[in-house]
Amino acid sequence: MKVPKFLIIGTGLFLFICAASAQKSVPDGYCLTDDEHRLAGLINAHRQAGGLKEIPLSASLCHVARTHVIDLYTNHPDTGICSLNSWSDKGSWTACCHNRYIPKEVCIRNKPSELTNYTGEGYELAYSEVFDAVPDTVFRFWKKIDEANDFLLNKKAWEKKSWRAMGVGMYKNYAVIWMGQRSDPLPAPVRCSKDAAGDVQPAGTPGGPGGIPVISGKTGRYYVIIGSFQSEADARREAGKYQKLDGARLSILRNNQGQYRVSINDYPGLDAAKQGKNNYGSTFPGSWILNF
Repeated sequence: MKVPKFLIIGTGLFLFICAASAQKSVPDGYCLTDDEHRLAGLINAHRQAGGLKEIPLSASLCHVARTHVIDLYTNHPDTGICSLNSWSDKGSWTACCHNRYIPKEVCIRNKPSELTNYTGEGYELAYSEVFDAVPDTVFRFWKKIDEANDFLLNKKAWEKKSWRAMGVGMYKNYAVIWMGQRSDPLPAPVRCSKDAAGDVQPAGTPGGPGGIPVISGKTGRYYVIIGSFQSEADARREAGKYQKLDGARLSILRNNQGQYRVSINDYPGLDAAKQGKNNYGSTFPGSWILNF
């Protein structure tokens, strides 16, 4: 069963909405994936239905958002006591382990100015689930949670904020949005062209060809392994066969002995991994689970 999560950083909230960039500029030709574009449209349509203005898309905050979802998926700073709003120490930003007991709100709010030339603070709403995130599912989930919906519609704790910039990032099983009270001087990002190889890889996707990450550090997650190889090239060739497989979230694990293992999907707990392995049973009868 899917168990979505979301976080907002706000006073007194267990659900954290975070305030919000690894290089100081937005990559040239930056564009939104179809899913990111869809999620932004759903949020603005929801605001218009409530009599509120649309929030302009910000290239800077979108870059922050996508950087964060890739960090969450690749480096998993959201393990243990650290919330979804946390950032790892694997990039050119300040690491943040945020939780309700030792909040790191300033560290999170400053991310736009760390990663881009956007000068305002940022606020983040984050979401994750076991399977790949779908824009309509993410939006419906946020809409039915009062604290998240208040964030989207500037109600209650957020009524004195005026959102003038919005960033959207989606990657694998993570989705985040960032809001800012300052306008972004950069042109708004456009939707990625359908001519861009059909399967647009987000700028900053780790792992080289095909966007399949190579993970060498321990993550604490459970991986469904479908093959072991002596070289990264062989592992990539095998992983590349399954990039179009429905629900696949491919990664390559490199151990200290220089072996490469191809994972078809990964999960936060053993029970979820067992269910995932069963789901792929007919396709990969020899698959096995590795806690890495």
